[in-house]
Amino acid sequence: MIAKAHKMGLLTTLYAFNEDEAAEMAKAGADGIVAHMDLTASGSIGEKTAVTLEESVLRAQAIANATSSIHTHAIVLCHEILYLVQNRQNSY
Repeated sequence: MIAKAHKMGLLTTLYAFNEDEAAEMAKAGADGIVAHMDLTASGSIGEKTAVTLEESVLRAQAIANATSSIHTHAIVLCHEILYLVQNRQNSY
């Protein structure tokens, strides 16, 4: 589906939860990859545990590397890390 949308000239941005997903989406021609850390922790639907900020940064970088090694012009964004950085004092 992504390859078809790319061929049609549509802007495609997708979530990737790991390097393999990012690489597959980059191969398909995705214009943007959003590295998702799966960190919704707290609230009525949140996870009981979450990865650390340090681990999130490493995961996001790995997703960015996997993407850019295949599609050098793809935009890579990260979901959830900014929230952690802004609220770091409350994370410990």
